[in-house]
Amino acid sequence: MEEILVTAQKRTEALINVPASVTVVGGDKLESNNVRDLQDLAAYVPGLTMRDAGGVGFRSLTLRGLTTNASGRIMGIYVDDVPFGSGTAYTGNAGFSLDLGLSDLQQVEVLRGPQGTLYGASAMGGILKYVTKGPNLTKFEAKVDASVGVVDGDDTDRMARVMINAPLVDQKVGLRVTAYHQHFGGYVDDVSRHLKNIDDADLYGGRAQILLAPSDNLKIKLQAFSQDTRRTNLSQVQWNVVTRAPLNPGGDFATSQTADQPFTFRFREYSGSLDYDFGFASLTAIVSRETNKVDSTQDGTKTYQALLKAALGVDLAQYLLPFHQGLGKNTAEVRLTSPTGDRFEWLVGVYYSKEVNFNFQQLLGYNAAGVPSPINFATIALPSKYRESAGFANATFHITDKWDISGGVRGARDDQTYTQAASGLLIGAFPQSSSREELTTWQASSKYNVYDRTNVYARVATGYRPGGPNSVALDPATKQPLAPPTFGADKTTNYEIGIKSEPTKWLSFDLTGYWIEWKTIQLAAARNGFSVLANGGDAKSRGIEFQAAARPFDGLTLGATFAYTNATLTDPAPDLSGVPGDRLPTIPRWAWSGTADYEWAAFAGWNATVGGTLQYVGERNSGFAGSKTSPNYRMDSYTTVDLRAGLSDGRYQLNAFVQNLTDERGLANAGVSVSGGVTNANVVFVRPRTTGLRFSVQF
Repeated sequence: MEEILVTAQKRTEALINVPASVTVVGGDKLESNNVRDLQDLAAYVPGLTMRDAGGVGFRSLTLRGLTTNASGRIMGIYVDDVPFGSGTAYTGNAGFSLDLGLSDLQQVEVLRGPQGTLYGASAMGGILKYVTKGPNLTKFEAKVDASVGVVDGDDTDRMARVMINAPLVDQKVGLRVTAYHQHFGGYVDDVSRHLKNIDDADLYGGRAQILLAPSDNLKIKLQAFSQDTRRTNLSQVQWNVVTRAPLNPGGDFATSQTADQPFTFRFREYSGSLDYDFGFASLTAIVSRETNKVDSTQDGTKTYQALLKAALGVDLAQYLLPFHQGLGKNTAEVRLTSPTGDRFEWLVGVYYSKEVNFNFQQLLGYNAAGVPSPINFATIALPSKYRESAGFANATFHITDKWDISGGVRGARDDQTYTQAASGLLIGAFPQSSSREELTTWQASSKYNVYDRTNVYARVATGYRPGGPNSVALDPATKQPLAPPTFGADKTTNYEIGIKSEPTKWLSFDLTGYWIEWKTIQLAAARNGFSVLANGGDAKSRGIEFQAAARPFDGLTLGATFAYTNATLTDPAPDLSGVPGDRLPTIPRWAWSGTADYEWAAFAGWNATVGGTLQYVGERNSGFAGSKTSPNYRMDSYTTVDLRAGLSDGRYQLNAFVQNLTDERGLANAGVSVSGGVTNANVVFVRPRTTGLRFSVQF
């Protein structure tokens, strides 16, 4: 087994020595197993749950069961050392995880449990970190990668990637450029408008890096990264809650919409980092600039038609909700890190970020002829600013050659301002408000080497998600606010014990048990058809995670993951109609996966491979049973099978693959709405059977 190195704790170290639950999926495995997006990645990470609201670009992630479908981010996402998205709930960024084109990556690292000490706000569930491949200063490299596939026997998937690495000055200056395009074929048909495959999507991206190494001690890296996601409609279809059958004629993948629901997500990131080795410690400084923008339109006819007719006597044929959300974010971090391997290891640093967020929304009505209504139901502009300042420190003391103790602390101050500039029948304007929170997070752990290459550890860690001012809706009759003007931070405390072992040269495994206490949880509450945030009571999550890798003989590689997650409310949650003991939504109690790949010498310098992935996701709840506006819909368990085979001579590679071999109709998400006395579920299925070929060549 190869040694796996991670940067999870902001220093490079062997995975087996990290006293925390971490999963690493290498870049080679991402390519060979045809892992293309977050839906595919979830099969390789125990405890990782993806909430798919409608396909690529419209997904959110959570770890260890921490979710209530609220807007604020629970899990941090990083590209190298640069955070993605907003730390607040105001831009809607939490609903749009960075579904990165998995091109030219060194690896993906997933840290489970709160990471507030090193990563700050909104890392209360864990961290997903994309680690890119940096420029090679001594060798020219290039790679072209392309694939084509058939989705559901109809539409096509397509992918094209190119990478060029050039040492501009030998051992001193290097350039690496990556560009990619992925087209995800559609499979949902709109029977009311007689349109096929309305949910196809395109992902365009590119990354350029320049690495300068003027001396052995100094490295400077500059990076520019761009990605656009575009889709015409979501991959949602309507099912009857009672009969659990398609609501529309035309099969499982039939929907009925009055208009397209387009979605675009534009992401830009520019960063620079400096590393200098003083000998006694290494200095790291990182600055970044991120902009992202989401433009989308939702068909709100089924929600608002009956509501507004009953409340205001307005009878219109169609209601659309355009959204324009995004941010401009600057970050800076400076830290000093002692060498790995010293008896006393330490890290100290400071962090600063500033966000300027925008969020513009409307509710527009149209008559049967498509003419806009003159009524201003709601026009909302929600500009906000968020600033986080923090100092942090971490230390590990090797008491003996076998026993370590570690601890860390972070002090942070979050400042926010928020304005609700709104007009209309359903919502009003409120003056600018501000908030300030001063929070402290900490972690402590102990690791003991019971024998060679086997470590046991115990860890306690805390995290938080910032609160702030609220979006306030008005009662149409009384014009009084329907929500409190502010909501507070929620916090997690994670207790875990684990064992990491490589008992033989061909086997490694990691077993973890944890208990998380979640206090004053932030809830998404419906007020007069609008979503606002409120604090509820408490919740807890208990679970077991297991992952293993084995190479019992030459050519055969095996892998396995397992997660048991029991996440429940411990206090009443009136806004969710939840009671103590209710399971948190979208979280399977049981989930597991297994992989097997075999490689052998085939002929004349060519190697052949065959392999497969088997994934099981247990039954889940869409919400809470007592809810009158969004009652629970049970999502059944499902099992998917992926197969792959290939030929390679080191330069050329040809692969064939089948994803979801049995064409399983597993539910990736379900949202229930009650309108006009009819209860329907908007469901999203895992992608149907996709068969394809992939070819790559390296220079």
